[in-house]
Amino acid sequence: MYSITYNNENCLAYRIVPVRRPSVPAPEVRVEETEIPGMDGALIENYGTYGLITIPIEFNFLSRHLEWMGTYRAAKKWLKGSGWLKFGDDRDYLYKVYYVNITDTERTSIRIGSFTAEFVCYPYAYLESGQQEYTAAEVAYNPYEVSHPTYLITGEGMCTLTVNGKTMTANVGQNLTIDTDRMLAYRQDGTMQNTAVTGDYTDLYLLEGENSISITSGFSLSVIPNWRCL
Repeated sequence: MYSITYNNENCLAYRIVPVRRPSVPAPEVRVEETEIPGMDGALIENYGTYGLITIPIEFNFLSRHLEWMGTYRAAKKWLKGSGWLKFGDDRDYLYKVYYVNITDTERTSIRIGSFTAEFVCYPYAYLESGQQEYTAAEVAYNPYEVSHPTYLITGEGMCTLTVNGKTMTANVGQNLTIDTDRMLAYRQDGTMQNTAVTGDYTDLYLLEGENSISITSGFSLSVIPNWRCL
């Protein structure tokens, strides 16, 4: 039976099933068009970024008639907040969800109900394998789109992280996580360390193709590459 998974929980555990396989829209590139009198066409400024995508999924569910509202409430709680969405026929990829809207709720009989969930997502599809930790050498080649990795450093004192010739310096106290996607630095216990780093997070992105990654001797480094594609 076709199913979807949200935040590591499968819809079948809630006794709800998608009515059909969802269609995933292509993200729209962000551009600015400026029309100039006397000029054919327009001036186009391409920002190289993409807008959010919305993936609507219609669900059906079956329950005992006295448990109908309970099943529906459990489904709404499951789909609350942000997280990761995965489709049963595309198991290697994840969609990063900002939030979910529940719309078009209908009770078609005493036991049967339906509703539509709109998943508002980041425009990229992420490889599930790209959410694991690797050595720098293992992620030096990026066959996908430009990615925003997370760097995990252990050691003590000042160090320099160098990616493709660009650097970020960091004062590490046992451990430090540099999250280039959220542009944050923090310890494993969640303590913010933004003032402990100097440099531009965007300089640490992994470009398409070959990348060079190194760190000051005496520190250990692992990378969560966050590989992604359109």
